[in-house]
Amino acid sequence: MIENTTQLKAYWDFNSRPVSLSQQSLQRLTTLYLPLIGSDALALYLQLAVNDQQKGQLNDLLDRQNISLADFDNAKKKLEACGLLDSYLQGASLTFDVKLPLSEAAFFSDDLLVSFFYSLVGQETFSQLLEKTKQDNLSPRGLKSNANFYEAFGSLHLQNVPDQDRLSRAKQVDQAPLQAADFNFSLIEQNLKKYGVSEQEVTKEHNFILAQHLIYGFNEEQLLGLLAKSLLIDDKTIDHGLFFQQLNQYRQAGQIQPIGVLPSSSRPAEDTIQLSADEQALIRAAKELRPYDFLGQLKADKGGIITSSEQKILQQLLDLGLAPEVINILIHQVLIGLESSNLPGPLSQAIADSFLQSKVKTAQDAVLSIKSRQQKQLQKRSYHKKGPLQKEKKISYGNTQKTDNQLASEALAKYQQEKKDK
Repeated sequence: MIENTTQLKAYWDFNSRPVSLSQQSLQRLTTLYLPLIGSDALALYLQLAVNDQQKGQLNDLLDRQNISLADFDNAKKKLEACGLLDSYLQGASLTFDVKLPLSEAAFFSDDLLVSFFYSLVGQETFSQLLEKTKQDNLSPRGLKSNANFYEAFGSLHLQNVPDQDRLSRAKQVDQAPLQAADFNFSLIEQNLKKYGVSEQEVTKEHNFILAQHLIYGFNEEQLLGLLAKSLLIDDKTIDHGLFFQQLNQYRQAGQIQPIGVLPSSSRPAEDTIQLSADEQALIRAAKELRPYDFLGQLKADKGGIITSSEQKILQQLLDLGLAPEVINILIHQVLIGLESSNLPGPLSQAIADSFLQSKVKTAQDAVLSIKSRQQKQLQKRSYHKKGPLQKEKKISYGNTQKTDNQLASEALAKYQQEKKDK
């Protein structure tokens, strides 16, 4: 992706990778995305999306759009922030990879986009669109009567496709297995096999099971209880939806109290020299609490609760390879540093991507990475204002009194600023 602190030059070369836009995609652009990105960004999107692969200089693109380089840069950033465009810079050459707009259901499931959209269009328009989306996604009535494969084609002699000829397998990247020193996975494996679960199924669910220990702090006995009630009787597989249903019921009833303390980890003393007392206290909390409990405390301070979408985001962050203590610092940055009322997926993934690129492994690394980005941001502001460097604002750990709409709008703006300073 482009390092957004780089100043674009009109003489740079560019090429674009267009997409095929259906009438439905065009309707989504004008109905859902236009209020967010504005007319200049929409015109740029259509210019890049509907034409064949384009090559030339940015000057040519500016002439076609009849906009200045500054307006072009602003429109490009809006498209990037809303997930409609990926931009890549190599030397003095730009590549634009155009993305299709989200479906209505996916758009209204994205916490950040939908909060920003609501703050712009108002309750009446939002409610009308939401109701229309619900109507469009209603399941057809009646009994599904589709023929299966063998009813249609009869008994066929089928040949297995060799693994080397399977495109999907050639592209598949195996996810590294999760590890936890304080968890005995072999005990889980032995007991699941007693329930009739195959070794292949246990191997497939390895990371999912470890993730529940790392996120929630469940020990082996507690997890076995949840897994046993989440098994499908017919094929002896673990139903994730049923698992989370059981998990939430148990936690709400107080029947399961997870072990909240993470295994201690050591860190060279010289890292603490760069950290204030408040930051060291934050790091200790990040190391001691499971991500679910850490998020729950911050949400409770704001008068909120952990949503199902936030539970999924915790799972996704762990799947990306972030350590639990690093996830906690990310949570703190979003809810306290950026003053968001929830944990939005796109914003969380953007920060996670920054951590992964910076090879952040511990809570200390995460705090130092955030401080470094903030310092660069302050230096940039000072340079543009041609004034003295402003003192960095100390993070407040108290509750915010701003409305959800204000927080959502500011979170999007700060998310865009974060992308600039990567």
